[in-house]
Amino acid sequence: MSAPVLRPATPDDLPAIVALLEAAHLPAVELEQHLENFVVAESDGRVVACGGLEASPEAAAGLVRSMAVDEPLRGQHIGSAVLEWVEARAAALGLTQLFLFTVGAPEFYRRFGYEDATLDEFPEALRHSAQYRFVRQRGKEWGVVAMAKRNA
Repeated sequence: MSAPVLRPATPDDLPAIVALLEAAHLPAVELEQHLENFVVAESDGRVVACGGLEASPEAAAGLVRSMAVDEPLRGQHIGSAVLEWVEARAAALGLTQLFLFTVGAPEFYRRFGYEDATLDEFPEALRHSAQYRFVRQRGKEWGVVAMAKRNA
């Protein structure tokens, strides 16, 4: 297998992104609206990782979302490269606060400077996200952890 190469996601990548998210038990909602802020990692013509950003420039904030790596490739720093791409995209858009939800990876995000946050800390502009609404309704029973990185 060749080393994965990061590239911006395209509409043709949507089925592969959905498959990765479903395999990781992550929601595959509202992808099309934010595809311009998504990245994929491709190896041998196959999408093996993805991640994205819901940007709210008016609040200088973004929601890091849909981070997934094909299970056999986890632990090879592909997720780190995807997150670094997403953070660089956020910086290019002038976003200074990043928020996210995670169930099984809070330690991964802590290595990048994210800290636990409450839902009340999320800017109003991000509260319209389907992910935010779901976590508000059912996050506790799913063990969802909200996290934030300020001065990103």
